[in-house]
Amino acid sequence: MNTLAILLSDTYKQVHHNMFPRGLTKLVSYWTPRRSMLKEQDHMVFFGLQAFIKEYLITYFKRDFFKLSTDEAQELYTISMDIQLGEGNYDISPILKLHELGYLPIQIRALPEGTLVPMGVPCIEITNTHPDFAWVVQWIECILQVELWKPCAHATIGHMYRELANFYYKKTCDDILRPEMACSDFGMRGMSCMEEAERCSVAWLLSFDKTSTIPAIDYLDKYYFNDCSVSHIGIGAISTEHAVMASNYAVDGDEITFVKRLLTELYPNASFSMVSDTYDYWNMIDNILPACKKEIMQHNGKLLVRPDSGDMVEISVKTIEKLWNTFEGSVNSKGYKVLDPHIGIIYGDGCTLNNVKKVWEELEKKGFAANNIVFGVGAFCFSAVVEPDGRMVVVTRDMFGIAMKATFGEVNGQPIMIYKDPKTDVSHLKKSHKGCCHVYYDENGELRCRDGYDSFVYDGALKTVFKDGEMCYVETFKKIRNRLNGGN
Repeated sequence: MNTLAILLSDTYKQVHHNMFPRGLTKLVSYWTPRRSMLKEQDHMVFFGLQAFIKEYLITYFKRDFFKLSTDEAQELYTISMDIQLGEGNYDISPILKLHELGYLPIQIRALPEGTLVPMGVPCIEITNTHPDFAWVVQWIECILQVELWKPCAHATIGHMYRELANFYYKKTCDDILRPEMACSDFGMRGMSCMEEAERCSVAWLLSFDKTSTIPAIDYLDKYYFNDCSVSHIGIGAISTEHAVMASNYAVDGDEITFVKRLLTELYPNASFSMVSDTYDYWNMIDNILPACKKEIMQHNGKLLVRPDSGDMVEISVKTIEKLWNTFEGSVNSKGYKVLDPHIGIIYGDGCTLNNVKKVWEELEKKGFAANNIVFGVGAFCFSAVVEPDGRMVVVTRDMFGIAMKATFGEVNGQPIMIYKDPKTDVSHLKKSHKGCCHVYYDENGELRCRDGYDSFVYDGALKTVFKDGEMCYVETFKKIRNRLNGGN
């Protein structure tokens, strides 16, 4: 994308600079999750701001606005705005003045990324640092929203899976086993574009170590100083697909030939997963795998069978019982059965939170540890959250009611309180904060917000991360991850 940076907005943002009160020299706005649509999740994981600032407010603005000649910037701007609004219906002079300034004259203060944020507490505060550019504060809204809400949503979804894994691993697995290996991101092909895929996979990796989205590795290194070769985050897996299984069947006339080839020729010293329901899943479990028992037990790695259709809960539990009968295993320190380390199961279809929980619940009832199965969480689970009662919440910006609202300003040197409180808003969602906000931790360690101030409060939880075109503070992915997971 090489659209002129200042045009990365909704149309109406291009005319608001003339609509604000005359004499406006200061504007303060807050980016806030206002209400959760999820019954069992009333906090949002804040994540993605550092990458957004680096990618857009610094790199993109320098390349596609400030480093352009005035004539080029003016030409690109007028071409688009003449189409959008018509010649003479907009004022380009504030845009050219910003171009001449050479940097974005704003300050961003924010909560640390990886923070679990209660509803109603601002994550970000934005204000201008130059009296002529108060309008830039609200101009940021569109680009900030489109780039940030989904990483926060996906980070929260990942955290919900991690909390579930933490519970069942603590209850049924040896303490040495790591719940961050329980689930992997399988969602790349279901994302709307590559950019969404890499950002949302990185958000997932706040909670887990594994992803099949390769571009997430470079993204982590570029924006969060994470060398995945050292941190061992971003782990993938060797796996077959139906095209592989079916084409080998077409040549061999059976399935067992290729299963043995995988074990003895292709990957004798590596673990891999094998999609197993291309034709007859239970024949694979009941007949083919027992016939390959010698090869499986001599294999220097783990074979993970992968069912890919049917009732996820029933098939997962039944498979583990059958694999136990064939390959046996051991009983761990907490009294739960663990399959022989040469065999296991991965499920990557329909792994909603509810289904994953049901699988682990049923395994616990039958005396099996949670680590007998791993899950690949795909695109549907990143597009909708299925509640325990079956209600489906679509993953949009409205899932956490995220909004950016102006709450304070200065006109001719005098403070003004800015807020909205629509009488027709019967849900009481739309009412905004009023004045400057103090975001702080209460005596119980919970984030709170108190508004109504006529100046900035600097002793709170918001810290300056960006000012006048430069990053003021950066963090590593490891630090952000530890913040979310309590050091684990």
